[in-house]
Amino acid sequence: MSLRCVLLSLLLVSLASAADQPPAKPDSAAQVPKVAPPVESNPPAQADSHVRSDSVGIRPRDSSTDYPAHEVGKSITIAAAVIAPEQVAKLFATDLNRGGYVVVEVAVYPEAGEEIDVLSRDFLLRIGADPTIVRPASAQAIASALQRKNTPPKPPLPGGVSVYSTTTVGYETGTYNGQRHSGVYTATGVGVGVGEPGPMGPPRPASTDQDRSTMQQELEDKGLPEGKTTQVVAGYLFFAKPTSAKHARPTYNLTYYAANGQVSLSIPPPAKK
Repeated sequence: MSLRCVLLSLLLVSLASAADQPPAKPDSAAQVPKVAPPVESNPPAQADSHVRSDSVGIRPRDSSTDYPAHEVGKSITIAAAVIAPEQVAKLFATDLNRGGYVVVEVAVYPEAGEEIDVLSRDFLLRIGADPTIVRPASAQAIASALQRKNTPPKPPLPGGVSVYSTTTVGYETGTYNGQRHSGVYTATGVGVGVGEPGPMGPPRPASTDQDRSTMQQELEDKGLPEGKTTQVVAGYLFFAKPTSAKHARPTYNLTYYAANGQVSLSIPPPAKK
């Protein structure tokens, strides 16, 4: 047999052996790529517009120009109006006029995207030419002062007959159309006692601990909201009127001091009605 025939026979045998072997199975681990499970990310936390969630305040006017006085400062606009005494008597069950307080409606307008830390103590008031400068009084201080002023009982009338007034003061809150509403209600009456009054005597209006709590709650609810905010806030500030301020219709000079600068307003006296 020739060498050529031998080589051809060996080649045919090799091909036949390769055809008889089963095909190799693919490595599934190598062929299928591993996919990592999706990582669940937490949504970014949204900052509260107010630090104090219990603050209520009042609805601000549509624009700062709707107030008798307004002034633009660094990243902030302050607007204000002095409330006439007769209007104060309608807005508050607490007798702020008898207590000698000046009520100022204040609105704070932050610039878009700016966060402002509103604090009542950053406001100062000077009345007319009087050099005395006063800070706002807190609701707790006002309620306590009015309670002390009303605590002493009236002296009995001659003949052993005592006539005294009675007042029921209550505070109620509720939710209407998703918004919180609150208010103070009062009821008055007259009582007559025969004989010498007891050592304590009948309670006078706004003289009990319950009256003090009611007055404090009303003033806190309507006061200027405090805390950090990016939104417009408005409310009332209560200033004790200096005894030296004698001018009948003075100009009120309100100054706001804060880390972002100073803003001064000259507020005209409230219009007579």
